[in-house]
Amino acid sequence: MSAAPAGDAPYLHHASYWVPAEQAGEYPVRQGDLFGGVQVGDDRWDAAMIVHPTCELGKKSVAEIQVARVRALDDLADDKQRRQVVAGIAEIGGGLRIAFAHTFFLAPVPGSGPDEPMWANLREIGSAPREQLTAGQRVGALTHDARVTFIRRYLYFRFRLGLSFEQVRALEAARIAADPAFAGPGPTWAS
Repeated sequence: MSAAPAGDAPYLHHASYWVPAEQAGEYPVRQGDLFGGVQVGDDRWDAAMIVHPTCELGKKSVAEIQVARVRALDDLADDKQRRQVVAGIAEIGGGLRIAFAHTFFLAPVPGSGPDEPMWANLREIGSAPREQLTAGQRVGALTHDARVTFIRRYLYFRFRLGLSFEQVRALEAARIAADPAFAGPGPTWAS
């Protein structure tokens, strides 16, 4: 069964976001993973999500990792904004449009992390020392399909590339197939 978003919705169902806590140890730290209490320069962020690098995280030469600041959904100013961040889209002039493209909605992490919905601010990017972002310090490991939704959102925000979930999944499958250093359980769709 595919965890693809319904139709071409921006996000998966919340139950498809996170690798179950008891299996997360099998997955190395990757793009999209969530961490709490991250030092970024002189600032301490309550939570952060890895943005970059992607497949180079395993390389010893990587000392700094780009992260996006993660905030509680309740930090947003009003209910309308919260609804649009959760949906990722808004009805404008009788049609649907991407809403708050600079955000990535994060469902609560069951059993091991914040028990509230969150959002990553793709405009608020910083660098954190690699030693803060280890599997033992990870709050939540994104599933492969949730990572595809993150990549899709990030591509739209940065480059305005309106790719479908299936197109981004195919690109990610090709990347995984060509990566001899890929570690951890692979997605069924990449074999």
